[in-house]
Amino acid sequence: MSSEIAATESQRKALERAGPLGGAAGRFVRLRDGLARRWESVPLAVRVTGIAVVGASAATAVGLLAAANPAAEPGDLAVPLRVVLISALIAAGIYAQTSRAQARMGRLLVAAGLLSSLWLLNGSSDRFVFSVGVVFTGLMPLLFAYLILAHPTGRLPSHTERRFLWLTGGAMAILWLLSIVMTRQPPLRTALLQCSPHCPNNVFALGSATQPVVAVQAVMVLAWLAVTWGTPVIIARRARLAPVPVRRSLTPVWITATAAAVLLTASMMFHAAGGHAWTTLWVIYISLVGVLPLAILTGLASERAFMGQALAEFVNELAQLPGADPEALMAAALRGPSLRIAYRRPGRAAYVDGAGVVVDDPPDHAAVTWIECDHEPVAVVTYDSDLRGYEQFVQAAGAAAQIRLEKTQLEADLKASTADLASSRTRLVGMAHAERRRLERDLHDGVQQHLVGLRIKLDMATETLKADAEQGERALESVGRQMDDVLQELRLLARGIYPSLLHECGLRESLRAAARSSPLAVSVRAPGIGRFPEEVEVAVYFCSLEALQNVVKHAGPDATAIVTLSREGPWLCFEVHDTGVGFDASADGLGSGVVNMRDRIEAVGGVLEVTGRRGRGTSVRGRVPVA
Repeated sequence: MSSEIAATESQRKALERAGPLGGAAGRFVRLRDGLARRWESVPLAVRVTGIAVVGASAATAVGLLAAANPAAEPGDLAVPLRVVLISALIAAGIYAQTSRAQARMGRLLVAAGLLSSLWLLNGSSDRFVFSVGVVFTGLMPLLFAYLILAHPTGRLPSHTERRFLWLTGGAMAILWLLSIVMTRQPPLRTALLQCSPHCPNNVFALGSATQPVVAVQAVMVLAWLAVTWGTPVIIARRARLAPVPVRRSLTPVWITATAAAVLLTASMMFHAAGGHAWTTLWVIYISLVGVLPLAILTGLASERAFMGQALAEFVNELAQLPGADPEALMAAALRGPSLRIAYRRPGRAAYVDGAGVVVDDPPDHAAVTWIECDHEPVAVVTYDSDLRGYEQFVQAAGAAAQIRLEKTQLEADLKASTADLASSRTRLVGMAHAERRRLERDLHDGVQQHLVGLRIKLDMATETLKADAEQGERALESVGRQMDDVLQELRLLARGIYPSLLHECGLRESLRAAARSSPLAVSVRAPGIGRFPEEVEVAVYFCSLEALQNVVKHAGPDATAIVTLSREGPWLCFEVHDTGVGFDASADGLGSGVVNMRDRIEAVGGVLEVTGRRGRGTSVRGRVPVA
């Protein structure tokens, strides 16, 4: 599962938990992702051809409309500027579409090119066409800001960017659209408008005012400037904290965004002052907007070049340093010091690092990429979210280092197993010592005291027998009955060490007897289960008893349990599943009882797994080698 899919899935679930509006947003996310998958399933040549045809048609239509309006500013440059802007966005989108890692950014660029064709309709002399263009004119800074902030992955990387666009861009767009409905002329004279000082009246106006009130204009200007200046500021902050490859990709985009902010501010100031530099600044600004696709294209190309260079460096180092750690080599090649590789332990859900230490779940903001060998997960790589677009590099590096990763995985699993074994032995020694102390205490406090008392009573009975035979016989009978009690206590104590029923009848009958004595409804399913080595039967029996005791303690009064024994090849498999309240193992952790069960099973070469979900019960599954 890729990081993009994981991120989208978590985003969708979060939206659905947010209520009706969140559920609607979640459905939109599913629809969007479904359309994206269908689009990417179309052959690349067909996609590129379709985009090129649609883009050329849009650029031609806009150019013809602008050419038909002799009053548009700045006259001779109107047509080529429009065509270049739309064509540049479409071309950059086509380039990005040729890489799966950049396909999302490519879709954004193509969408921006098509929306730009609607914005540039404000150069038409037709009132309706002009009005449509004016509507989209106020939305273009928001679109360009989104393009810049989403570069290079095609998505806004943090809540900061999303809040920024929602607050500033949303305020600007709402005020712009309301002003269009209220006034006959465009709300603001900006470099994005290509009409002379006497623009056509827009057809969407419901009011008779020529311009909106000054306060509304002031708020729109502030929102516009906030979007224009906030974008390069956020990019600069992200670049300062980002890894080297991301910083290189962001640099040309930041330069373009900063220059555009300066020119837009200057054009507004000159126009407000009635200066004659308005036309010149407009040409420069629109030309710079046309350079934005080139800046994004440069960043994407830089990203691809770095990815190829990093992969070559990784493969070269991998060949020259046979004993090197793949994690260190990959982190060095990607210039990502936060990169970590966790290896999946075969047959388990746990992940360990190269030293065999169990790793925690990655942070929510981290990017995650799975590396598989023969459709089985071998490792999971976590790295900085700013490097999310480098997932292809991680997968390619994982494929190149497949043998090394498998070797490291086995070494990590061996180290973890050794550590588990040492820890398990320590716990088993402690358990054995505690068990010996318990037996010593039980023998001292119970049987020994009874035997001492019997010895005293036997001496007294002997003396009584000499004096009164009948009374002495009664005293000896009493000693005999007490001796029977001591023997029964010894039998019970011995059963605590090795149950007699288990010794005589095996696992199936012993567990059925335990089920009958349970206060909850417990059933045992063990078709065709015979006898096994003593140490195996003891481990499985006591592990199952511990699991049943946990059911009684924690599952609830209405819970039921099923104990299942089965033979699968060389393994004896068992499971204790209940229908109780359940628990979240990842959140609640595992208690000492589960640790003891795991130690018992691992001591005979087996594996134990505990799973549960709140409201869905708990399952204790294990398997032990018997062949």
